[in-house]
Amino acid sequence: MQEIFAKYGSTIGFVVLWIGVFYFLLIRPNKKRQKEQQNLLNSLKEGTEVITIGGIKGTIAFVGEDYVELRVDKGVKLTFRKSAIANVISNNNQQ
Repeated sequence: MQEIFAKYGSTIGFVVLWIGVFYFLLIRPNKKRQKEQQNLLNSLKEGTEVITIGGIKGTIAFVGEDYVELRVDKGVKLTFRKSAIANVISNNNQQ
């Protein structure tokens, strides 16, 4: 057993080190970003100004289970999936 560890110990240590680097630099930040995006989508309410992933700015007029309806101009409403919301500009609840 000691011969195997002496021969391959540094290689195993190097592999474990790389796994740790990948976890802390790639996997963990991505999970944090996904959690923040999910919290953003769950907090959407009518009257909130948002920007979609396509760059369309509007005010939420209706929030459904999977979809939101955005008022982009007077009398113009567009329906988007919640996942298409990229960012919240302001949270003006005009109900």
